[in-house]
Parts: sequence; C-alpha cells; structure tokens
Amino acid sequence: MLFTIVSYPFRLIKYSFNQEIMRFLAFAISMCSAIFAQSQPDSSYSFYVAGHAYGAHAGKNIGLHPPFLSKLTENLDSSAMPLFLTGDIVNQSNTASWNQVERELSELNLNSYYVMGNHDNNSVGNEVFRKKHGGAYYSFIYKNELYVVLNSTESDRSISSAQLKFVNDIFANTDAYWERAFIFFHEVIWNSNEKYKLVRSNSRSRYDQIATISNFWNEVYPRLTSYPEKQFYLFAGDVGGNADAIAASYDRWENVTLISSGMGEVIDENYLKVVVLPDTVTFDLIALNNLVEMKPITWYNIPEKPDSIFGSTTVSPSQTDFTYFVNPVQNATSYKWNFSEGISGSSDSSFIILHFDEHFKSGKISVTAVRDGFGESEPEETQISVNNSTYVFDNQNDLNFEIQQTQNYLLVKFYSNQPQNAVITVFDLLGRTIYKTAFYVNSGYYSKLMESNKIEVKGLVIIELLIGNKRVTKKLVFN
Repeated sequence: MLFTIVSYPFRLIKYSFNQEIMRFLAFAISMCSAIFAQSQPDSSYSFYVAGHAYGAHAGKNIGLHPPFLSKLTENLDSSAMPLFLTGDIVNQSNTASWNQVERELSELNLNSYYVMGNHDNNSVGNEVFRKKHGGAYYSFIYKNELYVVLNSTESDRSISSAQLKFVNDIFANTDAYWERAFIFFHEVIWNSNEKYKLVRSNSRSRYDQIATISNFWNEVYPRLTSYPEKQFYLFAGDVGGNADAIAASYDRWENVTLISSGMGEVIDENYLKVVVLPDTVTFDLIALNNLVEMKPITWYNIPEKPDSIFGSTTVSPSQTDFTYFVNPVQNATSYKWNFSEGISGSSDSSFIILHFDEHFKSGKISVTAVRDGFGESEPEETQISVNNSTYVFDNQNDLNFEIQQTQNYLLVKFYSNQPQNAVITVFDLLGRTIYKTAFYVNSGYYSKLMESNKIEVKGLVIIELLIGNKRVTKKLVFN
C-alpha cells in the first residue's frame, strides 16, 4: 500500500515534469529560432550604376558630373553595396581628373568599381584601373552572385578574345554557386541588332556606328543563353551624353536583361539604383533634375506591337468615313498609319478616320507604335473589303447598330440611309444622361469613336442611337 501511495504521486510528478520540460523546450526552440533569424543577415541589398559620369562634354568639372554628385549625396543609401561607374568616368584621362574622382568618391564613403570607357582609355587610365582593380576587366562574388566588369574599348565596341576566354573560365570554374550574374561594360554593344537601328544612344553606340563592329550577338549573347537556368543582367553607360540621346533603355531576351542609363546633356539624365532581392531584381532610375519624374525602367524601350485594330472590316460602296483605332501602347509617343491605294486619311494618334474612294475594292491598313528616340514596333494590320449588301429598314423604322468596347474606347457602328443628324446618348439605370454627342452623317456606313474616360460611370448603362426619327437602344456593362 505504501508503495502504491508513493508510486502514484511519483508517476504524477514525473508526468507533470515532462509537461514542463516539453513546454520549456518548445519555448527555448522558438526563442532560438527567433534569435537565429534575427542574427541572419538580410539577403537583399542594393547597388548604384552611373553611366557617362563626367557629364557634359563642355562641362567645367574635371571630376564627376556635379548634378550627379549632388543627387547621389542627397539620396545615398548607406546599406548600398557599391557604385559601378559604367565608363566615361572622366572627360580627360589625366592624373588631375582621376585624383579628383577619387577625392569625390572617398567623401561619399561608398565602394566603387570602374568600367573602362573610351574617354578613360589611355595609359593613365589603364594604370588607374591596374592599381584599383588589377586590370580593365575583372570579376568577384558577392552574396553568391557573380559580378563581371568587361572592357568594350579593348577591341573597339566588342568584347575581345581574351575577355571571352576570361568569361568562359569564370562561368566554368567559379567555386561559388551562383544563379544570377551582373555584367558591366561601357558601349551599348547590343545595339548592333537591327531591332535597335533607330535607338539614339550616344553616337558611338548607335546602330549605324556599331552594326559591323560589335560581336555581342554572335559571341557574347550565345555564351549567356547556354546557361538557361541562370539570369544575366547587363549594364551599359554610353547614353545621355549627346543632346539628342536617350537617357536609359531596357529590353529582355530570354534569360538576358539589357539596361543602359547615363547623364550629361539630356533633361532626363539619371543614374540607376538596383535592388537585389532573394527572388527578383528591381531597377529605379533616379533623375538628376528635380523637375523630371522618371518612368519605370520598362518604359524605356521600343514599343510593343499594337494588339489589334478596331473598326469595320467591310465598307459600303457609298464610301463614308470610317474610324479605326488601337488601344494605346504604354510608351508610344506617336503612331504611323499605312494603307492601300484607294484609302486616304492622316493621323499620328492611336485612332484615324479613313475615306475609301468609289473605286476601292479591297486592301489593308496597318499601324505601328512609335517611341521617339527608340524606334517603332512591328506593324499590326487588318484586311478591308467592300460589302455589297444593302441595309433595309422596315416599316417600324428599326435601326441596327453595333458597339465595340475596349479598355480606352467605345466604337458605335451603324448605317445611315441618307445624310442627316445623329445623336448618341448614354444613360445610367436611373435615366440620367451621363454622356451625349451630336454629329452629322452622310449616307452609308458610319462609325463613331468615343473615349471611355469621358463616360464617368461604371456598370450597366443604356446607349441610345438617334438618327432622324429612328431610335434604338442597347444595354452595355461599362468597365
């Protein structure tokens, strides 16, 4: 009995002790996890990229572009890893200029990496690179990511054979495991592709100056795409230094992202902040001019092809004017319309009114989106033919009309059997007029284009078309 009495409390105590131990262990583990997580360094970081950093050709500075120094000092992120100066660091490559740059950078207390530009490339500049980096091309690993600096002036606006071998060796033999590589050079050597024939980089990097020289597409790019599991980010700095030049560019080919940015002689001169996150990389262009707001990096590109042309694909023998349009392309500054013989009209916007002459039978219209300084998209086109059928109105004065809705426009298409006045009215469900437009039509097919932002309502609406004494309504869910 004594054993039972003693034993029972012992078992109870033991059980309670185990519970307390488990609670304590759980607490200890959670605390250790929290402490461990806090002690781990944040895997994200940032760095800066600045092209054509001496600035204007006629500038009085012998070091870095003063507006750049001012803006960088104002916005300096103390956690940023380094600053990459992507060529044309000095206007005149002499000892005084390089010493001035070193003084200016030391005051920023920011690590810096030099990229050789054509203005930097002489015996003095090469000695500066040798002392600072061991040479004009080099590489390093930072947080398991590969950084490669190349010299596109050694073999004029190309990557020399020695550097191609250097790249091969790095990719094959680097001990650290890396998934992303950041590669820097001066000239925009990818502009040798015909796609970029209208891109206005600085003069040495324009298509007509570089197409027969650069080896980017036949020797550099294939080396990068042969590693499809890795991401490559390429940076060039030969922009912003001519009065008519672009200040940035962006494009992406497979696993290769192409970026340029620069400063000196354009109103939107800038430098770039790159934020490297565990699962992505972001890019922010920082304007040197406080009156300029930079767009997202993807805006600085050749426009995308318009998605489709909206409008009637058949026209009547009586040949009234027809409206055609495309949804605006995000970075287009104008549009170029082309059409077959027998069609006339003029517009540099996303919509156009076309006239078909009496002899027109069939043809096509096309449109390209244009971005000043970058070029134009591939054309979008549609086929047009004559519709020989005749609209007949019955004794009840029925009127047929169609509505096409896109993100930015409403297009109302109808047929008028004689010259007369027409009115389109949009009502909400309470019968209130929220949009109204009156206009004159000739006999034949007609289309009326309305901008969506002028109709200040969402949801179900009623659209009424009135021609003479003929009236018809349709319901539409307005997005």
